Amino acid sequence: MTIRFAKMVRRRLRRQFSSGLQALALGVSMAALCATSGPAFSCAFDMVKPERTVIDWIVDSETLVLARPSDENPFTFDATRVLVGVDEGPPIGELVDSLIRRKLEARASDAVLFAHDSETGWQRVAYVDESFRDILQTTLDHRLAWQNSMPQSRLDLIMALQDSSLPAHKAIVIGELDKVPYANLRALDIRISDEELLGDLWNTTGYPYQAIRALLLGLSGTPAARAEIHEFIERVTDWGWANNLGAFAAAYIELEGASGVEHLANAMLLDPAQPLDKLEQIVMAMSVHHGIADQPLKTSIQDTIDALVSQRPSAGAVVARQFSLRSDWSQTSVLEPLVRDRSVALGDLLTISVYVARASEADANSGGDVFERPAPIE
Repeated sequence: MTIRFAKMVRRRLRRQFSSGLQALALGVSMAALCATSGPAFSCAFDMVKPERTVIDWIVDSETLVLARPSDENPFTFDATRVLVGVDEGPPIGELVDSLIRRKLEARASDAVLFAHDSETGWQRVAYVDESFRDILQTTLDHRLAWQNSMPQSRLDLIMALQDSSLPAHKAIVIGELDKVPYANLRALDIRISDEELLGDLWNTTGYPYQAIRALLLGLSGTPAARAEIHEFIERVTDWGWANNLGAFAAAYIELEGASGVEHLANAMLLDPAQPLDKLEQIVMAMSVHHGIADQPLKTSIQDTIDALVSQRPSAGAVVARQFSLRSDWSQTSVLEPLVRDRSVALGDLLTISVYVARASEADANSGGDVFERPAPIE
């Protein structure tokens, strides 16, 4: 498929660019193909978050050990049991802090879980006490099945942990829910209270996972959740940038439907003074909803995208980038004229051309159904 795609891009770009730029265009095209191929296994809306969850460290690491303070030096860790790997690995360089040392002195069966990879070195993963042992064992039992995927067995563990009052369990739940694609997230039985979500929405500890908390507030739909989402959207309307606007915009659309899309369009998306990098987050939210929406909402999103690209052709690259990330090829009719007329800058033209070429490939492979657009509302 990659070879066919390369040939198609070369043919499509030959008329748009001089021969000196064709190699560059093809290179960018292939890079985009590699970057957007395959299923997305993470929340699309995160701005900043840890790269791996506790579960990820357990299933992906080359070496896993349980460690306790050394008998010779209580300020250093010694591996007491190897869970994964051929040996205990290099010495653990992390020092034992006074709080952990006192806890381990009082509880002889407890330990600290460390993971080691050749690229990252040692990473402290979790404190292993009675409340964590079942989580650890279940995860070890599913190491192969859970690597780079979110099968039902992994979801079952996370859903069961929702009702725990332990902070360590709550952190695992949020981190794992952040990896669930939005369409699947909407189908889960989420039992995290608004009070808990709102309590951690703006504090330092909870901020790396603010995006998933905003999405969950949107799915909650309670008055408190609605008020928080609405206040954020109104607050950032005139800002030049807003972290996690994509997640809040998606939550806003979840709550308000087509009227929410209309408000986002009028307040920000169709305002020519708004910076495109900020607006890309709103397009991201719309692209996610476009793939799962009912007909009225899908039509509202499509009308908004049409208006955006018509008013601001450079936004075509934003649309191409975000819809391609979700393998949604429905925007060809609005983007193809930009390629034909060469009405955008070269960098944007390359991005849009890649989208159009991949859309054509997908359409050919599917028998011609990819370009179908929403029917107008009667």
